[in-house]
Amino acid sequence: MTTWPFIFCLTFTTLVLLGGVGGVRITRLEVPAEALVDDEVHLRCDYEDEGGSSLYTLKWYKDGREFYRHQPGLSSQTADDRCHNTYPVDGVNLDCWVSTEREVVLQRVSTTTSGEYLCEVIGEHPKFRKVVRKAHLHVFSESLHRPVISGVQETYRPLDVVSLNCTSANTQYLPSLSWLLNDRPAPPSYVVKYQDKRTVGLRFLARPDLFQEGVIRVTCATTLGSHHKRDTQVTLPNTDYLSAQEYYYNAGSSELCTRLHTIVDLFTPTVLVIGLIK
Repeated sequence: MTTWPFIFCLTFTTLVLLGGVGGVRITRLEVPAEALVDDEVHLRCDYEDEGGSSLYTLKWYKDGREFYRHQPGLSSQTADDRCHNTYPVDGVNLDCWVSTEREVVLQRVSTTTSGEYLCEVIGEHPKFRKVVRKAHLHVFSESLHRPVISGVQETYRPLDVVSLNCTSANTQYLPSLSWLLNDRPAPPSYVVKYQDKRTVGLRFLARPDLFQEGVIRVTCATTLGSHHKRDTQVTLPNTDYLSAQEYYYNAGSSELCTRLHTIVDLFTPTVLVIGLIK
């Protein structure tokens, strides 16, 4: 019977020593893994109180150097107070007036903005428990290029095998590649992944129902993060549809020519008589 109180006390003491009772914990850290030069980057650090404690201070660091601090206890704290501009941090161009206790905004980022970003929260007295989370941001100077689609044939018959490849034209980084079929995401079973991550394939049967007004629209989209996207679209014409269109066009042209000839033939004698009278 004396064992349980002993275990409880031991557990409680251990939690207190480790800072597990009360304090503030980080619930979510959002640092984009990639960005492009001149982007506006948002860094988010969500936290919540535990065990009746509250936030004493929240700080942001880049490569170990503090550049932002929020301290709720200082009611007179201004935006300039939160941004530590006394010792500027390379690559950190902070919008102090937009940044809040949970989200900071970096303006016009450059390649020097790349680095490790760390959010630190400290709980109030008496324990001042500290929790940190970090993530890496890489800023690239190369803009996002349109992908290149290869393997397109001039025409397709129903139930032909369509075999295409889409390749990223970027060299500094590897954007995400995805396929759209008639403006909808291609079924995963159609997508072919290669060891070379810069290329993704698309294989499917050109079913009759896929042809819309005689063509299948295929799009390859390339994305970087949530703000950059470019795409390339090709149309796959139906051979039978084109043949039918050509037949009707030619037939209509022939009929029109025949009617014109008939009209000319009808008026030719009249023209001749008028010419003789003159």
